[in-house]
Amino acid sequence: MRRFTFKLQSILNIRERKLEDERHRLAEIIAKLEEQKDILLEMNKKKESLEKELNNALDNQVLDIQFTISAKNYLKQMSDDIKMQFEIIKRTQNELNEQKNVVAAAYKEVKILEKLKEKQYKNFMFEYEQNQIKEMDDITSARQKKVV
Repeated sequence: MRRFTFKLQSILNIRERKLEDERHRLAEIIAKLEEQKDILLEMNKKKESLEKELNNALDNQVLDIQFTISAKNYLKQMSDDIKMQFEIIKRTQNELNEQKNVVAAAYKEVKILEKLKEKQYKNFMFEYEQNQIKEMDDITSARQKKVV
């Protein structure tokens, strides 16, 4: 029996490697997004802590003007940093969505070739079985001719 060979196997291998690379890139972006979210969470915690500290300082009878001004300026800076972090997360989310589309397209390319390979293999097996049946018929008819 001759072996089945898929003529586009090299292209299938290339597309599978591309899919794997794109999935790896997707995983990197997801990790980056999670890291950015952790940074945002940490920034919010620091801001809340500073706000509590500032409120406590304002509740005291002795008001430290230098601390109050510094804390308010730092809170404003932190608010700006948090807005910037939101923008970074938004861009990373957009990058993630784009990468998901790239992975989906690469997956479709691989699946198309895999289905083609499967179809060609089924045709190969059908032809092989037909040849086997024909050979058996030829052997049987040759024996019939000898007997007669």
